[in-house]
Amino acid sequence: MNTKINFNSRSSLLLSYFWYFTIAWTIIVIGFLLFGIVQIRSVQQTMIKKEAQANFNKDQALRFGSATHGGVYVPVSDETQPNPYLRHVKDRDIEISDGKILTLMNPAYMLRQTMENYEILYGVRGHITSLKYFRPETAPDEWEKSALRNFEKGTKEISEFTKIDEKSYFRYMSPMIVKKGCLKCHGHQGYQVGDIRGGVSISVPMAPYLANQNRQTIAYILSLGLLWLLGVGGLVLAGCGIKHRTRERDQAESELQKAHDELEKKVIDRTAKLATINKELYQEIKDRKQVEKEREQLIKELREALENVRTLSGLIPICAHCNKIRDDRGYWNNLEGYIQTHSDAEFSHGMCPECSEKLYGKEDWYIEMKKEKSQEE
Repeated sequence: MNTKINFNSRSSLLLSYFWYFTIAWTIIVIGFLLFGIVQIRSVQQTMIKKEAQANFNKDQALRFGSATHGGVYVPVSDETQPNPYLRHVKDRDIEISDGKILTLMNPAYMLRQTMENYEILYGVRGHITSLKYFRPETAPDEWEKSALRNFEKGTKEISEFTKIDEKSYFRYMSPMIVKKGCLKCHGHQGYQVGDIRGGVSISVPMAPYLANQNRQTIAYILSLGLLWLLGVGGLVLAGCGIKHRTRERDQAESELQKAHDELEKKVIDRTAKLATINKELYQEIKDRKQVEKEREQLIKELREALENVRTLSGLIPICAHCNKIRDDRGYWNNLEGYIQTHSDAEFSHGMCPECSEKLYGKEDWYIEMKKEKSQEE
């Protein structure tokens, strides 16, 4: 029962951890998603601006190259009519040997025509304008007027995302600085080298970039979505694995606890048995000590009795001639046998000097032994 409760508690805790990690993982993925979308948008905006600057630089290179040569003569056609604002320029129109009329295209005229063709081909609008304009088509709009005024204050470039004819465009504008070659056409206006003649605005359509941005954003979202699914799948697999291992561990702990309880029960039983055995052993030792004590007392009493028995006392009948002694049963015994029987005394046999002399005095070996003994003394 306790194991089941512990498993349910741990399962609930694992589920809580799973949701915590899932929420954290989701927040991280959303953070990457937002960061990636911002980066994609930033890259697209940078690319748009680079394209606008590239177009501006292209136009300026064309303008300066044309100004260096003082303009270019081209055949008069329906598209290229003599510029009415160059009447003051000598040799604006010339006739060549075959009778064909050529007209002078100044840098602004050439650039304007190039911009019109470029817009038809690529959709990028270019516009030469100035606060001092002559042609109505070169008049600045409100955004360009604001930019031109900022150029006079020292601003180097102006850019903005805006709409033209309800379509999204990136507008970029930078000033045109008067060069020496520009004075041929604009010197009569009072301009000097280094003055701001006007500006060139570039309007790049946003549609292709927005479409590319959307494609990249969708691909990025799908990739992060797949990554999120893989992360959640990994969390699910990890959770299942941990849950399975937790179940196995709980089962092992349950079996270990069961074995522990059985062992504890055995220990208690053995302890009770040992206590009983110890009690019996203690009683047996106590009884043995009592028996030992009684035995020692008996031995003591026996020893005392034996001492009393072994002690010779009273009158002992002895033969005056042979020295035999009569016992209680009326038998006559040798003196040494009687004493050994009725006491703890023992006899060792020897011979006194008088008896030795009587018995062995004439023997050679005895005489020789006496001589040796006397020499040693």
